[in-house]
Parts: sequence; C-alpha cells; structure tokens
Amino acid sequence: MAPERANQNFNNRTKKNIMIVDDEATTLKMTKQGLERFDFNVAIFSKPHEALEYFRTNKDQIDLVISDKSMPKMNGEELVKNIRLISQSIPIFVLSGFVSKEDDTELISIGATKVLLKPLSIKDIVVELRDTLKIP
Repeated sequence: MAPERANQNFNNRTKKNIMIVDDEATTLKMTKQGLERFDFNVAIFSKPHEALEYFRTNKDQIDLVISDKSMPKMNGEELVKNIRLISQSIPIFVLSGFVSKEDDTELISIGATKVLLKPLSIKDIVVELRDTLKIP
C-alpha cells in the first residue's frame, strides 16, 4: 500500500512525521486516524519492502518509524536491520503481541529504540512518541 494521498502535508515541519508499517490494514488505518487527531503526519504501509523503499528516499523527512514485529516476507526485526543500514539515528518502535525478555533484548540490540506490547491505545502510543521525540 502506497502512502495515502491524505499525507500531502507530510513535509510540514510543524508536525512530526511518523511512518507506520503493519500487514493489517485495519490496524494501519485506525492508528493513522488516531495519531492524526494528535497532530502527527502519518504515512502507512502494509508491505515492509515498500516501506523500506519509501524510507530510503524520504529518510530526512521522517521523524520516527513504527513497525509490527510479525509480518510476512520481511518481519519487523529485518526491517529494523535494513533501516539501520540507512540511518543510525531514526527512532524505531517495534510493536508485538508477545515479546519475551530475550526478544526484547535482541530487538534493542539490532537497533529498535523501544519495544511496545500490543494492545496499545492511541494515547499510549502518543505518550511514547512525545517522550521519544521530546514533544511537550
């Protein structure tokens, strides 16, 4: 899924630009709508390979990446590794329904900024975004 055309203002630097990658379309749309209500610009992708290409060409305009851990063809761990080859500084959240202490440690060691357990409310995600991006 290409980023929605509603993201035309993605370059507006008065808002923070978030990229979300999840293979579940409903989760993507609900998260996008929720974060936009809190004044974030959001680009969504259901295919990690497309998200990675988009990141390659727009890395300087993206403030934070949120990825599901379990996705077909390229999982969240692989996506984190690939993003880290392009940018060492971009914050990356990995969301998962279950993460053991070992998984959590592994994801952080390969470059995830935070590992968050699902289910999360939009407000929970916003708290984490604001904390990481230093937004009052």
